[in-house]
Amino acid sequence: MAGGKLPPRQKMIGMMYLVLTALLAINVSSSILEAFVAINEGFEETSKTMEGKNEILYAQFDKAAANGEAMKIFQKKADEIKKLSNETFEYLEEIKKVLIREVDKVPQEVADTLTLEHVSSKDNFDDPSRIFGLADPANPKPYPGFEDYAALTMQDKLTKYRENILNVFDNKIPNYEKAREEVDNNIALRFPNVKDHDGMEQPWVVGTFYHKPLAAVISLLSKLQADVRTAEAEALAKLYEYIDASGVSFNKVEGFAYAKRAYVMEGDTFKAEIFTAAYDDRIAPEIYIGKYDSALVANGETDPNKIMIGTRGEGWGDGDWFQLKDVHGGKGYLKVKESIGQHEFGGVIIIKTKKGKKAFPFKSMFEVAKPSVTVAATKMNVFYVGVENPVSISAPVPQDKIQASGLGIRKKGKEWVVKPKSVGKGRGTIVVSAEIDGKKVTLGKAEFRIKRIPDPKAYVGNVTGSGTIKKSALKNIPGVFAKMEKFDFDVKPVVKSFVFSTVKNGEIVEEKVNGSKFNDKCRSLINSSRRNAKIYIEKIMVKMPDGSVREIAPVNLKVI
Repeated sequence: MAGGKLPPRQKMIGMMYLVLTALLAINVSSSILEAFVAINEGFEETSKTMEGKNEILYAQFDKAAANGEAMKIFQKKADEIKKLSNETFEYLEEIKKVLIREVDKVPQEVADTLTLEHVSSKDNFDDPSRIFGLADPANPKPYPGFEDYAALTMQDKLTKYRENILNVFDNKIPNYEKAREEVDNNIALRFPNVKDHDGMEQPWVVGTFYHKPLAAVISLLSKLQADVRTAEAEALAKLYEYIDASGVSFNKVEGFAYAKRAYVMEGDTFKAEIFTAAYDDRIAPEIYIGKYDSALVANGETDPNKIMIGTRGEGWGDGDWFQLKDVHGGKGYLKVKESIGQHEFGGVIIIKTKKGKKAFPFKSMFEVAKPSVTVAATKMNVFYVGVENPVSISAPVPQDKIQASGLGIRKKGKEWVVKPKSVGKGRGTIVVSAEIDGKKVTLGKAEFRIKRIPDPKAYVGNVTGSGTIKKSALKNIPGVFAKMEKFDFDVKPVVKSFVFSTVKNGEIVEEKVNGSKFNDKCRSLINSSRRNAKIYIEKIMVKMPDGSVREIAPVNLKVI
């Protein structure tokens, strides 16, 4: 997603998407919801930035068409790209507003003005899947009344948009097949099957949107909007090459630093690609990192010893500025290791033009944070001895890189399970780590309480504790059984023995029974019992899943 032949801006969007998907497998907390809001704002800001830069190119097409009839064909194709992109972008925006309206239960005019930060139902898992037609993930189909907003419909429209963008490059322009291929290699909007934790493939719409909270769904839709603006930019840039080759020069060129990952964990390496917006991969630019005199750059100065501020060094952290050495294919490649916190950096890119050298400034930033991890027991906030307690683990790394240890935790299907053998000290710890750049890094740990399974209740027929029972009903009951009440796990206790007692002819008669069923003597005493006779089922011993044998509360019966 963040590699291959995709352009740097698409790689950056892809990396943001990886961070987003890493948050989706957990019980959503308020801090995670805030993270979704931040990621969504990042995608929306990317779309706005790309839209603004695209408008600069559209102005150049208009200028070219005014200067010559031959250029009007490219202006018309640029207008076609703009129309296709705006329609698709607005369609995705409409889906976002409809989701907010339906899930947050607000009027459309309110939904149109709400940002994700102010939506109250950000943690709603069910309604987004229903509206997207994914209530049954095995059989996705449009939900009545929302056919235009079904996930499958959206996927079809995005696929058609991609095809239409590529079809702009037809036989009316030179070398159109090569141009189409280059654009195709640089845009996303492909929807292959998604592999789950077990390596099983799911349709893209299911793997991406099913049972995701509203905050995540909105962020994913914003990511798709950014993909649309990126596809628009790639198509425009390729189309603009025909105008530039005809003699129309750029009137504005800016320097850019695109980070594959602007958020990295402590000990990891930050990487960025630095290049100009319109670049020539046959020319290696001079790239200088550090503070610069913006006034001298604006006046056309290109001598790095004059425009760069401070002392010259050999690399990052050495001196106030340095020349980047890893430069090839028209791009510079920066690798940085830094301490925790936000770090701003910038510099200038100097390229050779027909009129001599020219310097283009750039600025960017990245953030280094401590490793973080979320471990959540998916049924309750404790682990019970003797049963498999399901656990979800989420961290800002691919799921297949996550490792966990402690309390016998192991992977089972799509989730993790913990099966403690004993209560021990009443608490235990799970440690989560991951392989990052070939190294094992501890991401964090979580502590949980450990308890034994609560006692079950004994039943004779439908009676537990003390109660009345008809003699005719009691005669047909096979014996004593135990069951758990208000417990989330499917636990089946086994009755091992009990003591049956009653009063007969003024004397107490007791019968020790092994197993759970009434024996012949118990049956005889039941058959000979009179109205208002009392029968006691006591010293009931049950075997639990943790291997323990416990005595549970008795059952007292009054025969009527």
